[in-house]
Amino acid sequence: QATVKEKFKTAVVFSALMSMLMAGLVSAIVTAVTSGMSNGYLGRWIGSYVVAWPVAFVVLLLLRQHVMRLAIYLTNNKH
Repeated sequence: QATVKEKFKTAVVFSALMSMLMAGLVSAIVTAVTSGMSNGYLGRWIGSYVVAWPVAFVVLLLLRQHVMRLAIYLTNNKH
């Protein structure tokens, strides 16, 4: 059985990795759709990613457990 410290560490690492992936993909797509992939795309994407990632990380860290409970409830699984 994992300790509270180990569970917290896992939650932080999961939240960091998932938020990096999601913020990177979403900001890349939204940047391409709103301003095109012309000159300066990479800089615009990095600029939006730098704003999006910390927000996504904090939100995921705070809401991960609640969303997991909701998913378990909606799927009638017993965890």
